[in-house]
Amino acid sequence: MLAEGTRYLYDWVNANEEIAEAWVHTELANMANAYQTLAQSVWQIIIERTDEVDQHQICQATQLTRVNDVLAFLAKPNTTRG
Repeated sequence: MLAEGTRYLYDWVNANEEIAEAWVHTELANMANAYQTLAQSVWQIIIERTDEVDQHQICQATQLTRVNDVLAFLAKPNTTRG
């Protein structure tokens, strides 16, 4: 489902020269949020099933990095528009 949404947006942007920039930003933000929710669920399962303390900490650090990546992605359009 997420892949289809991404493909739809990509195809729509390529086909339409007069597409509203705000709509694209909204759709990108929605997809980023959906991907983040999925990633958070997957990481939670991984962390819960990891018994070793070192591996547990590595998983949590990696998850935090991914969260920061999504936040940076979402913040960039606002910075560009501002």
